[in-house]
Amino acid sequence: MTIKVPMSGGEKALIALSVTLSVALAFFFECHQIVSGDQMQMLIKGYHAAMTGEYIPYGNEASTVGNVPGSLSSLVVGFPLTLWLHPLAPIILLVLLRTVGVLLFANTLAQLFSNRTVVAGTAIYALNPWYMYDFLIYNPSYLSFGAALFLNMLVRLRSSHDISGLTRFACSLLLALACGFCLQFHFSWPVLVALSGVLWLRREIKISYVGIILGVALVGVSLIPYLNEVLQNTAIRTNSADYTDERYFGYGLVHVYPLFKAVLYWLRFGSLLVTQKALVAELPDAAPLYQEILRYLWIGITQVVGVVTVIVSAFINYQLIFRMKHDSDPSIRFVRGLTISCLIGLLVAAGAATLVLNYWQIIILFAFALMPVMAAVDNNSLWTYRHLLLLMAVMVVFNVVSACGSDKFSWDSSYIDAVNEYCVNTYGAGACALPSEAD
Repeated sequence: MTIKVPMSGGEKALIALSVTLSVALAFFFECHQIVSGDQMQMLIKGYHAAMTGEYIPYGNEASTVGNVPGSLSSLVVGFPLTLWLHPLAPIILLVLLRTVGVLLFANTLAQLFSNRTVVAGTAIYALNPWYMYDFLIYNPSYLSFGAALFLNMLVRLRSSHDISGLTRFACSLLLALACGFCLQFHFSWPVLVALSGVLWLRREIKISYVGIILGVALVGVSLIPYLNEVLQNTAIRTNSADYTDERYFGYGLVHVYPLFKAVLYWLRFGSLLVTQKALVAELPDAAPLYQEILRYLWIGITQVVGVVTVIVSAFINYQLIFRMKHDSDPSIRFVRGLTISCLIGLLVAAGAATLVLNYWQIIILFAFALMPVMAAVDNNSLWTYRHLLLLMAVMVVFNVVSACGSDKFSWDSSYIDAVNEYCVNTYGAGACALPSEAD
């Protein structure tokens, strides 16, 4: 249902609070990330671009199928560094992109649901541990912007939504460009093609073929430098690691378990059952007993909360898919079709994958997985803003603990120091705009 009643000042304040808390937590996460291989791949390309002016036409190395195509991985790090040669420069751009993604998600909800659901959905998305735990300089972090834009365009293109031909053309063009944006960061982009194809076959969306063709052409043009590089550089075509010999397309179909795990991740994205590595870091062998007790107590509490919420998520998805009345609201019907299409696309991707998918390999569907939950919130009159404030507080606590000590973040880690050390060792203190020891 399209919102016609203007938002109240309190509702706008809650959205602003959610976004502000999300941005503050984002910088906290970013500054305490443990810089490792995936981040270094991005930083090496970005600093190379800033120092030499050359943007490498391929991205991070993937598990089996070579390097991700396109120069966006270099651009999103290198371009900010050309404006301000400081480790925080690419962080600022990443936070901006992901914040725009939050606003796009809120706008998506505004096209379907009530103000109350938009406020709740913005907070649930922006402060979600799944979303915040992905806040570090590596390629999957950039997918949230492209995925949110893609979802927003799908909602605008739904068959029940009467729009002009020019608007449909623009939305179709942006749909293709959003997919192309994700293509240049991670090989999970085909799931977007698959789910939109299923929506089209189900006649849930109406697209402009001219807009799609033009968008695909523009993406193709942006990949010309990559195609030229592929013809000359055989190293970026495949991964040379020994384990790749055991991986092949269709691995998921043969082993079945990857299909089950992919569906479970869909349900978990709609819950607080985050990966256990995000809960709290491993303690050293010499850690005091009270720290061990606190650690296991925290894991126990968060796992209970996670299991309860994933059961709720599963029930919501079941009700939406199998128990929804055919005469229900058109918005709810579209969310049902979107959910079915996403699950089909996810199963196709998991079946074709060369390995068992982990959460970061399908985090591109995070915003989509929240849509059934948002439909349930919209239908539940018992949900109040007091409940929302309590949930926001829980998520903030969860995120602070994760940022202070988990497998990717640590209170003792300094992203700025690690990046400055790399820059000085590679290019020298003078080139990195840092004082030398002689100074």
